[in-house]
Amino acid sequence: MLFNKKIQIISLAMILFTGCNSFEKTKKNVLIVGTNSGFPPYETLNESGELEGFDIDVARCIAKKMGKSLEIKDMAFDSLIIALKQGKIDLILAGVSITESRKQEIELIHYSGKPLNCLTLLFWKKTPENIKEINDLAQMPSKTVCVQAGTIQDELLSKYSFLDIKHLENVSDLILDIKYGGSIAAVIDYAVAVELQTKMSEIKLVNFALKPEEQTLGMGIGIKKENISLIQKLNNVIGEMKNDATLLRLEQKWFKKIGGK
Repeated sequence: MLFNKKIQIISLAMILFTGCNSFEKTKKNVLIVGTNSGFPPYETLNESGELEGFDIDVARCIAKKMGKSLEIKDMAFDSLIIALKQGKIDLILAGVSITESRKQEIELIHYSGKPLNCLTLLFWKKTPENIKEINDLAQMPSKTVCVQAGTIQDELLSKYSFLDIKHLENVSDLILDIKYGGSIAAVIDYAVAVELQTKMSEIKLVNFALKPEEQTLGMGIGIKKENISLIQKLNNVIGEMKNDATLLRLEQKWFKKIGGK
């Protein structure tokens, strides 16, 4: 009887051990990517409620080249870096601008986009008169400008103390806010702003030049700095996708209106 109990205990231990190994193996075979929907044409939800966009296609190609299945987690933009550091996701693919401050926190591998040299403001139906630079907004009766929390645009706006900055979760909220007078303007990435303007003629754009130290270096895929193996693999994969024109074809697919963020 005692012998049978020992066998049962050993068997249970083996099952648990095998189960853990199976879980780890499954985890290693899945690439978990964090993104933030509502940022067309990078990532958005289609009419069926499915994620689509440039970044989503890039994520699929990366996973395929790595021989892994893909899992995409849609979350608030300002929680992506935290989730990456906590190991809840492997990569960030969310139209992330490469900045010096972000490079201090995470590894960013360039995959698309040219350096950003302007700040784009969206107005609804008409632009205020005599707005030549962002400091001119100080003369406006209302100085409320809305922006997506945690973005490079948010960081840049924080330097203008005369502005009342309203933080919203996604781009659709920004559009609704300027449409119904909650803010005088919204600040969004240039490529996204142009894409939105093709769909809504009421959107008017004004670009303000950025100082050299404020400019960004294109878009990057975020990886945890300690994940050396994945950084090396991703560098190789992105190199292949640039060389075989995969990234160019995807840019042409999703950025047709602006000649391909």
